[in-house]
Amino acid sequence: MKWYNDMTEQEKRSFQKVIVVCVVGAILILIVPMGFHDIF
Repeated sequence: MKWYNDMTEQEKRSFQKVIVVCVVGAILILIVPMGFHDIF
């Protein structure tokens, strides 16, 4: 993780935003079909 430690604070924040967006997207992709199965 040396490359992560070399990042500036602003780069770390934008990197974390990208990670959060990816995680939230993956969760939505997994949960939405399950929700539709429960509703219909």
